[in-house]
Amino acid sequence: MFEVVHSFDVDAMYVLNHWLPASTDTFWLAVTKTITWIPLYVVMVERLFRRSAMDIFIKRLALVVLGVLLWDQGADFFKHWIARPRPCQTMENLRVLVHCSPYGFFSAHAANAFGLAFLFRKWLHPSWFPVLLIIALLQSYSRIHLGVHYPTDLLIGALWGFLISFVLHKIEKTWS
Repeated sequence: MFEVVHSFDVDAMYVLNHWLPASTDTFWLAVTKTITWIPLYVVMVERLFRRSAMDIFIKRLALVVLGVLLWDQGADFFKHWIARPRPCQTMENLRVLVHCSPYGFFSAHAANAFGLAFLFRKWLHPSWFPVLLIIALLQSYSRIHLGVHYPTDLLIGALWGFLISFVLHKIEKTWS
């Protein structure tokens, strides 16, 4: 079973890593950087502030901080526990545009991006959710384009982000 998944990952990685031309590299390098998205996150928090009473805002902000810690540190824990080498460590003829650390299962970028999208889904106007999903997909694909994550790293990262945001919404419900 794992061999089949790994074979799919390798084949999909070659196709997706070379899908777009090198002339788009600068764009994908910008998409993958957290600093690129800080203005968006500031606007999201500002909107959350406007739409919430102060006590609700503080609790939700605490959930966001807890979520980011769980998404990011959860990914780091699993990377070292599972110790699956990144594609840039094991595959030849791959476009690699950033530092290639040893382990990549699963993607913290995908976990954070999808986690934030699903966490804010219930808090902001419904028109925000499709935009946040598109951003999460862009950030996730950037990791393939840069050569540092297999597709399943991103899929599991997105799932982790969704699950943690689901739990955080359950916690929020207990406060009501």
